[in-house]
Amino acid sequence: MLGNVAGYTCLTPMVRGKKSFLLVKGDYDAMLAAESPSTALRRLEDTRYKPYISQLVLEEFNLSKVERALFQYYQDDVTFITRNLKARAAKTFFEEFGRHLELKALMEVIKSILMEIPWQEASTYIFPYGKVDYELCRSLVEAGNLKRAVELLKDRKLVAEAGEILEGPEEAAVKSIKVEALITKYGYGRLLEAALSLKGLDKTCIKLLGTQLDIINLMTVLRMKKMGFTPERVMESLIPAYYKLGSEELKAATSTASEKDAVKAFTGGHYGVIISPLLSVYEVKEDLFIFEMALKRVHASECLKAFYSIFHLGEMLAYLYLKFYEVKDLIAILAAKAMKIPADKVEPNLVLHQPIYPI
Repeated sequence: MLGNVAGYTCLTPMVRGKKSFLLVKGDYDAMLAAESPSTALRRLEDTRYKPYISQLVLEEFNLSKVERALFQYYQDDVTFITRNLKARAAKTFFEEFGRHLELKALMEVIKSILMEIPWQEASTYIFPYGKVDYELCRSLVEAGNLKRAVELLKDRKLVAEAGEILEGPEEAAVKSIKVEALITKYGYGRLLEAALSLKGLDKTCIKLLGTQLDIINLMTVLRMKKMGFTPERVMESLIPAYYKLGSEELKAATSTASEKDAVKAFTGGHYGVIISPLLSVYEVKEDLFIFEMALKRVHASECLKAFYSIFHLGEMLAYLYLKFYEVKDLIAILAAKAMKIPADKVEPNLVLHQPIYPI
């Protein structure tokens, strides 16, 4: 354990320094209240984003350029942390974290092509990373090159299984959710394997990753139930790893008659305190997104709690999760400004600096 602590003593203050420069609620409020996307972007001139957007504020607002700049900032942070880690297991974990981000980007690209979503819209939620960069994502989506996108998954078994799904007779929406479950299961399986090799105070990483795994499994159940998948097919699609959401609870929810009954089944478990207040809202809106956003906001709060103690790898992972949420939020705000979407329609889609319940 002392060896682990020694390996983080230099990096810990640097990451804590980076965390202290994350945006605050006042920054979000000012950007949401801005009259134009250019005005909102200028708010970032007084933040650590300045080196990445200083030239852009002098030009006519261009969302694609801004997106690329924000993605680059995030990638630089991941690279900085990975490069400065000394312990081999820790470095391997964050290298796998980067690979996970590449897989996630490819997954969103594949889904966008399947659903015939234009790049202008897809670019607001696809998060390019590493070799799966902005230009590659754009070219794949604009060309509708599904075959090449699948090939870039690289793992032979994963490519074969994804290809089998895409060649099936189901409608695009069904294929989309099946391929998402497949790639997510594979990617998080590798990431969890790397996390389990960490020792000592690095158990905080397991907590943060475990919470996210639970959220993914819970939302996979709800989405697939709503699409009418059989209980057996739903269970096959889940990540076979459990933190606070156990396999029996997942089986019970999967075995219910509908997604509404599955939601009610989850209210008796660890995440019930988050889900229960949203039941009446879901009865009206029938939009599973409200549960996902509430759970993501709870995950973000757990990331903040990781900084209550020092000298553990969880600080680095927590910071990268928070930065990820922040960059996604900024793109959502700026895209909304460009499309003249009012602030009250944007806030339910933001993770940070919002109340838990996106109502």
